[in-house]
Amino acid sequence: MPAATNTSYPIHVASADEFSQALQVRIRVFVEIQKFSADLEPDEHDPTATHIVVIDPTINKVIGTLRILKSPGAAKLGRVAVLPEYQGLGLGKKLIEFAEQHIVDHLDQFKCEVIKLGSQMDKIGFYQKCGFVRKGEVFDDDGAPHVWMVKDVGV
Repeated sequence: MPAATNTSYPIHVASADEFSQALQVRIRVFVEIQKFSADLEPDEHDPTATHIVVIDPTINKVIGTLRILKSPGAAKLGRVAVLPEYQGLGLGKKLIEFAEQHIVDHLDQFKCEVIKLGSQMDKIGFYQKCGFVRKGEVFDDDGAPHVWMVKDVGV
């Protein structure tokens, strides 16, 4: 089903049921489309992560997701995924913005000065548009080249 461009898509911290739907989004994007290992979905970090979801209210389903992990000195974003039929609507950027505000609003929990993420090489431009800066050398993540990107929390 094609996405409606005039629909408002709510974004919030996922409930347990929504996490289950978010996992299905991740499997579709990362395993079925990008061909990452199915063994990585879910992984050992999911139980302690904060999961953010975007919902299509016309069908009441999760259509995009990301997670936030605590990392020494940083909040780490990961598993950023939007279903292909909803890409191009700015939902990925809105997920990032929501996560950034959530981190700022919960600094007592995250205790960080920067937000970091491991970007696939072909996604660097997207994250740069979100204000992230490339830092460090290319590294391998499940057979795909990635690079660390960082952004100041900005408080």
